[in-house]
Amino acid sequence: MLSWPEITDLVRSGELQLLLRSPAVTASYHRYKQALADRNTTVADVVVHEKLHWTSETLAQCAHQWPTPELQLQAMLSDQQLFALRTNDFPYDFPDHVHHLVLWSKVQIPLYEGDSRKKVPTVEAKLQQFLNTNLARYGIADFAWFINYPSLQSVKAVSHIHVLISTRGSEKIAHILADGFSPI
Repeated sequence: MLSWPEITDLVRSGELQLLLRSPAVTASYHRYKQALADRNTTVADVVVHEKLHWTSETLAQCAHQWPTPELQLQAMLSDQQLFALRTNDFPYDFPDHVHHLVLWSKVQIPLYEGDSRKKVPTVEAKLQQFLNTNLARYGIADFAWFINYPSLQSVKAVSHIHVLISTRGSEKIAHILADGFSPI
């Protein structure tokens, strides 16, 4: 299990492949994926339709409306209807005080240039500002975030940000999940 300083160092350095689930959670995730396959569905379908209550048509509409990175940058996180915050059902192997949330977006988040690991500075700045502003409302300054590289993503159909919050107790996390984030 990684410590909070190790987690933040890995996120900062971009060594995202070293952020892993525990063997038990990994096994549970594989069983879950197999059960979904037995039902002829996928994790992405369950996330979109059951967890987020979005439709494939809505995602396609958003992709059509905001097809370029420039338009995606303008649209992403600009309207509360375009994103949703949830807990990670299969979190990485972190200490109990590190809460693993996922911010799902109907609008593609163009953080990386193509399939590279090179970040687009304007997108990174907007994401940082969004999280700083929203988490400050709850008195949280000790957090890290990342978007997995395309090669590491298990749910590629929907853009999402992993938000890691270090805080004792779950009251603040419950408030964040109940209230959600505000657009910028």
